[in-house]
Amino acid sequence: MKNSLIAAAIAAASLAPVAAVAQDAAATAVAPTVGAKVFGPEGNEVGTVEAVQGDVITVSTGTARAGLPTSAFAMRAKGLTIGMTKAQLEAAVNGAAAQSTEAKDAALVVDAPIKSSDGVVLGTVTKVEGDDVTLTLSDGAAVALKKASIGLTADSSLALGMTAADFAAATQSAAGTAQASADAAAPAGAQAENASTESE
Repeated sequence: MKNSLIAAAIAAASLAPVAAVAQDAAATAVAPTVGAKVFGPEGNEVGTVEAVQGDVITVSTGTARAGLPTSAFAMRAKGLTIGMTKAQLEAAVNGAAAQSTEAKDAALVVDAPIKSSDGVVLGTVTKVEGDDVTLTLSDGAAVALKKASIGLTADSSLALGMTAADFAAATQSAAGTAQASADAAAPAGAQAENASTESE
């Protein structure tokens, strides 16, 4: 997950160095804008501001993306500055992503419940094979999912990034498509059988 938005681990790693940077800087309010360049403590470019949402500023290095709190930034002569180099930021993102993946893999076991984004239990895991996960719903139907579509929430539970209503609509649509394909195939098979009978 190179391009994951990792906030907590990065914020913790970046706060201490920025405190020193902030002491050097004039007491200027940091008001980053999308597209602004972000520099490290030695003045080397780290990346650019990709998004600003409330107190979280998303910085992209080109290969990694991190959500940092505004308190992690200071304004210096060169511009918007954080207390990490590009290499340090990317290492922190990749380390946090690896930990997150390990935690998800540990939680993704048979009988583990998977919730919707609005907290409704959609079903339980009945099989994990490579990148494929089979989820059995309360009505007994089985749904195939990819590991990448399942996330780990703050309370360490497994969840999909869709509401229960959206999930129900998606599974009904998929079931309807499968039924339509079966219905379309049935007459062709019956016709072939009839033709075979007539030729005899």
